[in-house]
Amino acid sequence: MKKLSYLSSLLLVPFAVTLSSCSTPSQNQDMAQTSAPEVVETTAESGDTDYLTSLGLMKGHLMVAQALIEQGNYEEAEPHVGHPVEELYGTIEGELSKRNVTDFKMTLNQFHDGIKTNPKSEKMKELYNNSMAAIDQAIATVPPEKLQSPETVLPVINGLLSTANAEYQAAIANNKFVELIEYQDSMGFIAYAEEIYQPIADTMSEQYPEKHEVITSSLAELKTAWPSVNAPETPVMSPEKVDELVTKIKESSTLQ
Repeated sequence: MKKLSYLSSLLLVPFAVTLSSCSTPSQNQDMAQTSAPEVVETTAESGDTDYLTSLGLMKGHLMVAQALIEQGNYEEAEPHVGHPVEELYGTIEGELSKRNVTDFKMTLNQFHDGIKTNPKSEKMKELYNNSMAAIDQAIATVPPEKLQSPETVLPVINGLLSTANAEYQAAIANNKFVELIEYQDSMGFIAYAEEIYQPIADTMSEQYPEKHEVITSSLAELKTAWPSVNAPETPVMSPEKVDELVTKIKESSTLQ
């Protein structure tokens, strides 16, 4: 996957020590007041945006998880494998039958069980691929013309970026990364947001060249805030700057 290779390449970048390990689901609940919410409420009336955003958050989690697995950092990878099924699956579960999508909760659970019980198994790559393929199949139920439409994709990108922004803010205290899992979450969401912009890039460039320039340049600058899946000792980009860039992209996503 294009963005997976981007995340994997960051593992080669030497950085300062990881400051904390990924928290467990129970610890996430304890941090509920300081951590950013990831759950996107999806109802029959909410249409494709919330559905695609939830699936995108799942993919962002798994992309980061696989980067950590490739690094051999299984303990930190585990929550990122677990969150798609534990925190996000319920938001789209009611939509699956309506969209004739085969239930894939078991597929996600198999990957989660694998990372917990035998993370060094050669089957882990297969379990990852199966999970990503199941999410892709759920995404593919949205008509291709919508998946290549700025009107559909830009709100999803904004949802991913807003969640990434909130996670990044929650990760930092006193100019230090105190919640590594939030740092990693936000990295995955930014990477996937950039990935899904690519199918609409030509349309945006042709029809909205100024907006396209702002979005692409802001995304390129934004992702430099995550130089590695392992957090640097201090942030290379302030939370205020991350918020500023996310806001610029959102403002440029209004098509008129």
